[in-house]
Amino acid sequence: MPSTRPTSIPLDAFPFLSTGTVRNDDDQPPFTRSPLGSRHDSHDDHDAPSLSVHEGPNIGPPWRLYLYNLLERPNSSPAAVLVHVLITVLIVFSALVTILETVPAFHSLPGGIWFGIETSLVALFTVEYIARCAATSFSWSAFFGWAGSFLGITDLLAILPYYIEIALQKDTSTLFRFSILRTFRLLRVFRPFRYNNTLLLTIEVMYLSFRRSQDALLALGFFVLMVVVVFSTLIYFIERGTWDDTLETFINSDGDPSQFASIPAAAWFVIVTISTVGYGEMTPRSFLGRLITIPLLLFGLLLIALPSFVLGREFSMIWNDMTSGQILRTPFMQSELVRSSPLDPALALPVSRDGQFTQSPGLLSRRRPRQHASEEHLHAAVATESSAIDSTCEHDQTYRQLVQSQTALEAQLAELRAAMDVQGTLLRRIMERVDAKGS
Repeated sequence: MPSTRPTSIPLDAFPFLSTGTVRNDDDQPPFTRSPLGSRHDSHDDHDAPSLSVHEGPNIGPPWRLYLYNLLERPNSSPAAVLVHVLITVLIVFSALVTILETVPAFHSLPGGIWFGIETSLVALFTVEYIARCAATSFSWSAFFGWAGSFLGITDLLAILPYYIEIALQKDTSTLFRFSILRTFRLLRVFRPFRYNNTLLLTIEVMYLSFRRSQDALLALGFFVLMVVVVFSTLIYFIERGTWDDTLETFINSDGDPSQFASIPAAAWFVIVTISTVGYGEMTPRSFLGRLITIPLLLFGLLLIALPSFVLGREFSMIWNDMTSGQILRTPFMQSELVRSSPLDPALALPVSRDGQFTQSPGLLSRRRPRQHASEEHLHAAVATESSAIDSTCEHDQTYRQLVQSQTALEAQLAELRAAMDVQGTLLRRIMERVDAKGS
């Protein structure tokens, strides 16, 4: 049967380039944005903004700036939103094609259909890849920074199998090394999530939860390793059976080759048992082997419950801390904190109690004279405000821990008081009986 597997659906680019700053004239403060994220551009020609990256040079011609915004800033214009939606649809469609081509019911379709779909997708993704190369070619460091990133290389490797097949006139779908490259295109489905703040916040909270729990997880992992080594050694010596010189292997009591012919094989059984997977392909036959397996079954329950409790507790605490200060942690809010700092008191935006901006009539449209502040001072102000926010969150967390400790201490004191009352009652009864007998 001819191969029905598409040759290549490339990964989309995940450029990690700095979006830079918006430069206006001296009357306009840097990093100045309205609550909707739009620039405070002037209608004068000399006020036209130019995008700069961290290294200093501008992006260059207007077409490159437009292309960069079109591909990298989906909220910059309706056309950018449309391009982002179309690319997302292509990514999902390419993943769907990869899944459907493995279904036996679709194997009866002619291979030319899959090849045509593959060719169309590769052509579109190749155009997108070239466009991203052109958009990030305003400097060599920026271009190689994007092209040399993990997902940039993955994007290129996902396209290559199709062109290699065309050049060699050979079906590369049966070659394992090219099949691995094709699987990279499935990573494209994660690209639209880059603009989902909730998902990014969840990933960040998960990462911080693992970091804060790394000591407990490392200790647990070391304990699991010791259990696997010790119990796999015991299981091996108990269940290996007797050595057969003819077959040159261990034979169990039934005369069949032993399943526990080595310590690594026994370690596989121990890991499967601890993880409560229980494939059932390897089971101890002797009474002593089954007796030793019982602690492994009980330890498996502890192994699943303990990390879940540790990670769940840290996740809940970090999530509450970050969501409570999420408005102040956004880049837009940090830029507004700079504007409301003493460096620029005239352009401060009032903030209500719920974290929403209350825009004054004509505040954003009115041009006010101000003293030009250097970019270094602005960054220093942002860092100061961020440090204050982090300190506040840490203080809140410490306060909650103190409250929890105080509550637990009060509960223990109440239990101790109740126990002392019971002991006092018993002591009075004993004294009454002693007095009664003495009289």
